[in-house]
Amino acid sequence: MYSADNTVHHLLWCILVALRTADQEKTFTSEMARRRFIANWLDTARGNPSFRGMNAEFTTLRQLLETSDKGVPVDSTLSVLLSHASAVEQCDLFRFRSALNILMQKGWHLVICRFPENITTELMQRRQGRRKHALQLTCTENAFQPAGNMVQPITFQLLLNRTTENSEDAEMIFHTEGFQGVVANEMELDNRRIIRTLHIGTPSIPAGEWSPSKDNIWQPPKNSAPFKKESYH
Repeated sequence: MYSADNTVHHLLWCILVALRTADQEKTFTSEMARRRFIANWLDTARGNPSFRGMNAEFTTLRQLLETSDKGVPVDSTLSVLLSHASAVEQCDLFRFRSALNILMQKGWHLVICRFPENITTELMQRRQGRRKHALQLTCTENAFQPAGNMVQPITFQLLLNRTTENSEDAEMIFHTEGFQGVVANEMELDNRRIIRTLHIGTPSIPAGEWSPSKDNIWQPPKNSAPFKKESYH
């Protein structure tokens, strides 16, 4: 039985019911067939009034279908998420996707750099103009287990203007979503653009991968206005 007050729980429950009903009618012959069914179901369900305002959740689930280990049945992963859905905000992957969606809503352009050795070229190509860029150097699928637990920190190179208001809004967004942020360094790209290295992690990551000192963990300035957490429920 699901809780109608927890819309993420409701969405996961509906997906699993639809998947198992379809499997009873005609057995899925492969993992790809299961994932294709869920993708088609999401396309149809997006217009359902019950899921209004859940674009971020639908996007996250689609990314999960595409990037999670194909050797792990997706219904098993969804079942694990469902079993913890009463506290779904504790799911690192969901919170990370939520943070990325908020970043883009705030005007950041997100770039996945799968080849970090090309980071200099990527930055040079984007230094013109005034747009803020967040270049993600760590692959999401390497940083999270299929069930959504974060097991490795993620590094970003932030490209922004020297005079940008709310220049720490990326740090604030990740902080509000429950992540620890460590600013490793900051350098001037030219007389108006700066590059900031930001590492994101959680206290649950193994100490061998992530163990910043308390003094190095980013905290909101004491005089900063409270940042409203955007719910993805």
